[in-house]
Amino acid sequence: MAKADYWASVKSETPKEIGIPGKIYVKDQYIFVNEIQKGIHVIDNSNPREPKNVAFLNIRGNVDIAIKGNTLYADSYADLVVFNIIDPLHISFVKKLDNIIAYPINSAGLMMGQSVRNNDSIVVGYTTRDTTYECECAKRDEYLVYDAAYSSNSAAFKSNSGTGKGGSMARFTIAKDYLYTVNWSQVKAFDISNAANPVHKGEQNIPGGGIETIFPYGEYLFIGSSNAMHIYDIIDPAAPKKRSTATHFRACDPVVVEGTKAYVTVRSGAACGGSINELQVFDVSNVDQPVKLASYQMKNPFGLGVSNGKLFICEGAFGLRFMQGADFASISTTKLIEGLTTYDVIPYSDKNLLVSAADGVYQYDYSAMNNPVLLSKINIKKR
Repeated sequence: MAKADYWASVKSETPKEIGIPGKIYVKDQYIFVNEIQKGIHVIDNSNPREPKNVAFLNIRGNVDIAIKGNTLYADSYADLVVFNIIDPLHISFVKKLDNIIAYPINSAGLMMGQSVRNNDSIVVGYTTRDTTYECECAKRDEYLVYDAAYSSNSAAFKSNSGTGKGGSMARFTIAKDYLYTVNWSQVKAFDISNAANPVHKGEQNIPGGGIETIFPYGEYLFIGSSNAMHIYDIIDPAAPKKRSTATHFRACDPVVVEGTKAYVTVRSGAACGGSINELQVFDVSNVDQPVKLASYQMKNPFGLGVSNGKLFICEGAFGLRFMQGADFASISTTKLIEGLTTYDVIPYSDKNLLVSAADGVYQYDYSAMNNPVLLSKINIKKR
């Protein structure tokens, strides 16, 4: 796609049906739902029983979201894009930082978003076809040559006042007037003290790679990878410093924290490797020496959330699990809602829960943990 056409398409539009929901984010009365690789749906949630789809922010290559005040940060392939959301129904483009995140890889393992054709165009998709070509060996000018320059990035792939709240699967987060993003092997820091003008301050390499998620708590960033939980301090917010690593069997690994406890889910799967499906609890009162306290068998856990000792775990195709987790030694399931394929979850008040699922976005009142009440469901477009 021509770059001029691509950037002209990045704009606020009238609401659209949700197709494939991805990351979710809550800020004030609004829910922001990522449409994988396409943009962000804006949902007015003033009444959780009747959420209203009010706008769509068209951003190709978008996966992650973070918000500070009236400023929204989003990725568009490898670019960081900044928007003003003072009027969520008419979001306006502010600026972009080129090639600052990391080129994402699609489900077929192909890089997205790189510049081509003398830097005039950008790759926004692929078609699959047979490229077998018979030629005489002497005619070397007829060979199809892969440009190795495009493979250099092939491996890429409590909230502060005034910010929103993301889920446990997030790769963007905000803490101490800084936006932090993670890619396959790095955490990057952006000074957003001037919200509309993020300044890239640097990045830290994370040993072992396989980075999947980031979660802020107090003076620390808890980073989940395919085989470990990494803890970095942000005493100097421009330069996160590694404090410790707690390793586990290879598996997908989001993490959330409350008080002195970190809760980690590890799961099996083709993309993650391993065969372990567990909830693991760590004591992080000493961030230099996290201690594993307990583990609980799960079915196939994805995202999770914690609020006042209550745990919420997305069990993928096995549903949504509600748990009492105040006592790490006796965490118990109070309710397993089956029939849903769940991905991520955000407890966003003392009693309300937001859940991203394959067939829509659900909201529950969890005042009674053994009998959560479905408040609403935002349906997705039938395929």
